[in-house]
Amino acid sequence: MQAIVFSPPTSQQITNSKAIAMLLVVVGHAPGLHPALMNFIYAFHMPVFFFLSGLLLSEAKLALPLGRFLKLQLHSLGFPYVFFFALSYLYWLPTHQLSNTTLKHGLSAWWEPLLGFLLGGQQAWVVNAVLWFFVCLLMTTCIYYFLKRFFSARLLAMLLGALGLMFALVYNSAWPRWPWMLDSTLIALGFYAAGHAMRNWLSQRSAWSRTRAAMMATLFCLALVLGATFNGKVDLNFLSFGQYPGLYFVNAYLGIVALWFACQLLPNQRALTWIAQHTIIIFPTHLLLFSVFTGFAVVVLGWPHHFKESSWIWTVIFPVLAVGASYPIAMILARCCPKLIGHRGPKLQEFTQGSRIHA
Repeated sequence: MQAIVFSPPTSQQITNSKAIAMLLVVVGHAPGLHPALMNFIYAFHMPVFFFLSGLLLSEAKLALPLGRFLKLQLHSLGFPYVFFFALSYLYWLPTHQLSNTTLKHGLSAWWEPLLGFLLGGQQAWVVNAVLWFFVCLLMTTCIYYFLKRFFSARLLAMLLGALGLMFALVYNSAWPRWPWMLDSTLIALGFYAAGHAMRNWLSQRSAWSRTRAAMMATLFCLALVLGATFNGKVDLNFLSFGQYPGLYFVNAYLGIVALWFACQLLPNQRALTWIAQHTIIIFPTHLLLFSVFTGFAVVVLGWPHHFKESSWIWTVIFPVLAVGASYPIAMILARCCPKLIGHRGPKLQEFTQGSRIHA
């Protein structure tokens, strides 16, 4: 029986996990997605990203002086956040009055997203809803860096996990949102700390057979389906934890474990490797591309705006086109402005395995 060994956090298994998580994010935003499938994806897809970011946080990065660590985070997350916000804002300015989302969220003044950008607040996400993740991951990484100086990884995983659970249990949607996504960060820190605490443990585990990995992935996935169905729609960005906030955390970890075992079964694939290496581009551009596809169909072809909800076919086509279009976008950006999308100079290359979207 063929065996697959748990490898260090730089293995193909991590690459596959990141790629599948990225695909789940894109599919989760696809038009016409069935509510049950949406509930399933949202139950764990963002916790997976924070868990993997913590898993990839090396001790070498934690040992960096404060100035160098912050510089590294600026290159990894700060520059991409600024760049993709500017790109999204320039697209939003001439098109937002034509968008169907205007009816849902109201018409924002031109300056409101700029204020949200400076405060890292919800007004900024009008131009591109996924940008919240850049801010939240940046805050999560920096806070964990400071806390790790005083506590062990295992203790932080327990303390931050408990803190996130308590916050979710007492949170009231009527509360004002905190700047720089610090309220969502309280939840994300638990998943991030769990990932970092598991870093060494996962690299020391014994072999697992394909049969056993498939069985475990199936069992955890079935439990997740039941849990997601029972708890309903959740969303870490909007601090929505479903009917039972405690179940949100159970489902999130079920999804993380299920994905981990499932990715043991996947062979090395160039496509998955490419997606994992370019999530920094796919993540912030796929919603913009969805909007471009819709605008072309409505303005150029004269189709009704609701065409994309008319068939499950568009639920498949939109993600496929968005991921496909990200390839030439990545080539252009890597050639023209590599630092703006998180590519680092030679002095920073030795620390590439860290808490970033595409470590």
